[in-house]
Amino acid sequence: MKLYLDRCRRFWRRCEPDLFIESIPVRAEFARTAEPVPFDERLKLEYKPIEIGEDWGEAWDSAWFHLQADLPEAWAGREIAMQLNLSGESLIFNNDGTPMFALTGNSVINANYTKDICQFPKSFQLGGRLDLYVEAAANSLFGVFMDEEPHRLIEKPEGYFPGKVKAMKIGLFNRELWQMRLDFEMLLLYFDTLPENDYRRRKLLHAMNEAINLYADNPANAAKARGPLQEMLRLPALASALTVTAVGHAHIDTGWLWPVRETIRKCARTFSNQLDMIEKYPGYVFGASQAQHYAFVKEHYPSLYEKIKARVADGSWEIQGGMWVEADCNLTSGESLVRQFLHGKNFFMDEFGFDVKNLWLPDVFGYSAALPQIIRKSGCNYFLTQKISWNQFNEFPHNTFIWEGIDGTEVLTHFPPENTYNAFVSPTELVPAQNRFKEADVLDEFLSLFGIGDGGGGPKEEFIEHALRLGNMEGMPKVRLGRADAFFERLAKHSDKLYHWVGELYLEMHRGTLTTQARTKRNNRKLEQLLAATEFICSLAPRESYPAEALDKAWKKLLINQFHDIIPGSSITKVYEVTEKEHAELFKVCEKLIADALETIGSADENAVSLINTLPYAYNAPVELPASWAGCAVTDGCSNEFKVQVEDGKVYAQGEIPADSVVVLRRGAPQEQPALETRRETVLENELVRYEFNAAGELVRGFDKEAGREILRDGEKGNVFSLYVDRPNTFEAWDVDIFYDQEERTGAEIKSISDVVSGPVRSSVKLVFAIGNSEIRQEVSLRAGSKRLDFATEVEWHEVRRMLRVLFPVDVMTSEAAFDIQYGYVKRPTHGNTSWDSAKFEVVGHRYVDFSERGYGVAILNDCKYGHRTNQGNLDLCLLRSPKYPDWNADQGRQVFTYALLPHTGELAVSNVMHEAAVLNRAPIAAPGVAVQVQAPFQVLSGTSTLEVLKKAEKSDDLVIRFVETRGGADRIVLKTNLENVKLVETNLVEWTSEAEYEFDGGNCLELAFKPFELRTFKVVKK
Repeated sequence: MKLYLDRCRRFWRRCEPDLFIESIPVRAEFARTAEPVPFDERLKLEYKPIEIGEDWGEAWDSAWFHLQADLPEAWAGREIAMQLNLSGESLIFNNDGTPMFALTGNSVINANYTKDICQFPKSFQLGGRLDLYVEAAANSLFGVFMDEEPHRLIEKPEGYFPGKVKAMKIGLFNRELWQMRLDFEMLLLYFDTLPENDYRRRKLLHAMNEAINLYADNPANAAKARGPLQEMLRLPALASALTVTAVGHAHIDTGWLWPVRETIRKCARTFSNQLDMIEKYPGYVFGASQAQHYAFVKEHYPSLYEKIKARVADGSWEIQGGMWVEADCNLTSGESLVRQFLHGKNFFMDEFGFDVKNLWLPDVFGYSAALPQIIRKSGCNYFLTQKISWNQFNEFPHNTFIWEGIDGTEVLTHFPPENTYNAFVSPTELVPAQNRFKEADVLDEFLSLFGIGDGGGGPKEEFIEHALRLGNMEGMPKVRLGRADAFFERLAKHSDKLYHWVGELYLEMHRGTLTTQARTKRNNRKLEQLLAATEFICSLAPRESYPAEALDKAWKKLLINQFHDIIPGSSITKVYEVTEKEHAELFKVCEKLIADALETIGSADENAVSLINTLPYAYNAPVELPASWAGCAVTDGCSNEFKVQVEDGKVYAQGEIPADSVVVLRRGAPQEQPALETRRETVLENELVRYEFNAAGELVRGFDKEAGREILRDGEKGNVFSLYVDRPNTFEAWDVDIFYDQEERTGAEIKSISDVVSGPVRSSVKLVFAIGNSEIRQEVSLRAGSKRLDFATEVEWHEVRRMLRVLFPVDVMTSEAAFDIQYGYVKRPTHGNTSWDSAKFEVVGHRYVDFSERGYGVAILNDCKYGHRTNQGNLDLCLLRSPKYPDWNADQGRQVFTYALLPHTGELAVSNVMHEAAVLNRAPIAAPGVAVQVQAPFQVLSGTSTLEVLKKAEKSDDLVIRFVETRGGADRIVLKTNLENVKLVETNLVEWTSEAEYEFDGGNCLELAFKPFELRTFKVVKK
């Protein structure tokens, strides 16, 4: 049997070159450029001839190729194909500049990732002459060639790519041979799925060898050779075989191993190919997600976009996924997730009149327990991913189930059992998928996502031909081409038979993405906060001046950089160069929008500083005032005096700024300032708490005076830095492996400790450490009236494959910790009792992580960090990493962040942890020399649910307000407004619905009730 099987495999490979009955070479000339040049400008370039085997470019180069050939008259009316392999990715245009076909060469992973033959459809008339322009890119599906574990002495860590002409011919296409090879391939793959002693193997082997005999080494016999193959293919599937809904798919990463500018072209290549497939195969459906990608095509390839719109309208093109991009769901804030849906769904409705009902995230690195509510309140009912199949330790128990979030919201969820979103429609994938489909006892259908993404063009002809052969074939599930939305609607009828999964969908992989590319994560957090503040302030001005277009663009720029390979830190240098530039521009945009709003709502006053607190919490941390205010009294509009402290030339003031309010500080007459106290004893203390540091800069004691108890465990130290060797087995930027703490770690050495400086506003000390090749500088401060100990940190980071962490061993007895997530929190074990528990050795937390026992707790807060470990009562925060792949320069240089230790009375839900975490992350907007003359239109007078958003509606001039219950319990708030003659109309997160109405009483107040973790959104409508 082995001898004959070997004969079959060799035959299948051997006859591929015979796909061209006859061919002629293509003449070519090219023009090379460093950056892409649009089609309309291609003729301005200087072209020169090129032949097969010659080089045309290097990594990331572009080129325009002009291809010409005179076709023999004998070819008229016959099927023509072109073989073109320019090493990287290529896009063929017609004469009016519309992309028509795409080709991909240079795959070293799998032949199915390569497409170098363009089968011209009947509608594409050559007219006896080939005369086409092709745009080539010196990069491929996975960017350029890079060492995935580069040595520290590598010469070209950024990678290389040889742009070379490998094939360039046109000829008569032997379709019968092509079909025969597909028949043959199906039987070979079927053979590979069968047990070694299965009788069907002998039948298959006989049929294939009979076909080889009939072929007789002559391509003209291809039709005859198909006979015995077709007999086997016609044997029907079992009556009990499952059904597979196969959806054409091409997952395109918005940025990853290539810059976003290349994604624009990858979209054009893929989308043009799929329009060709739809034309060639009636009944075939292609689906694509990510509104941003459609927006790219609309802007850069308008004629292609119009063709897509026509196919969406006739149902052969399915819009999938409600988000702007397929966003990371660990690191993005709750409001960012809302905006992903808001902008994604509105784009699809505005452009296509289509309401997307699913969230489509096949490749994201874990899914927050807050997502189900956001999904459903954005008007989506279904969720798809397959990424959890990558788990390191535990196999997820379901493929189709009901996912329940922190608030109890349920979403019907499907994990395609092929465990891939790049399927080839192969028996070797589908048979195992059928066998591993965990709901096969109650469901008879699952989804398959087939096609090559990331510029591979999506499904090629061969994949669709596979599907047609597998419609009713012995031993196979029954494959049907179809739409995912229709699949989910059928699935929903069986929801009552499905198991529930409660809580997050934690991916037991890629834990390093919680920390890598720290600057990107920091800028994202700051911009999430700043955009919310900007909207709030712009909403105080008259509605006609609201900068809706500018804010729309700003949000979309932030959202694109929340793509699941950008913000996690798993992209190349070129991506982050653009991201940092775009983030810097967004800071400037917000600054200008705020300044413009202040001109409308304020007046010049050199003795005023307006502080706009856009948080739903009172702000009582120090604020910085102009240096000219030194030595002067400072009061608010109610004559309340603020404490003032002048330190290192900076003026700090402290008082209370109420939630959602504007306070105008006034500079009074000169007055004598209390002298600052300096001392050598490294103790920071106020009436509530005492912190003591040793000569090594470590926190050796924290005593909570209010609670009368120690904060740290006896004999242990806090603010302890550790530098770990950080060499995961694979996926360097992505992963932290469980064994990282088994190697010897390096501690920090103190270089200097300043005197402690104390004043009426705060006490502080400055510490400088050396660790590895890096330096850590900290200002540790304790403000008056607070237990929160802040560590404002600056690091000059020059490490190679090292990870920096800081540890606080706190004296709190608990078996679980609470982690801040999007608009809520989730609890996770602090032990490793089960394999599911121990797998969570590194987990995400946003602004706080809290240990609480009955009546007391300690939290660690931060302003831009996400990776945490909470084993054995330790609050352990991951600060920095230094991987070398795929970005050789990841995280090198200056890094800035703040973390804080916060002991508190009461458990989390009744403590001030959420309040202090919010204050640490968003200071009031200060307007020196401006007296703002308006107040915020809404205030929460009672209750703990918070006003998180104040903005203009997307489609009207109404205001929109959003509230959230973050403490995990039922709540009632009293809301007061200063607006006249308005009411609230409840709506969903994308602002499409008009639901219950709420009237304010005579005192301009109303009451709203909230369930645990509930999000509620309202339009403020004129009566």
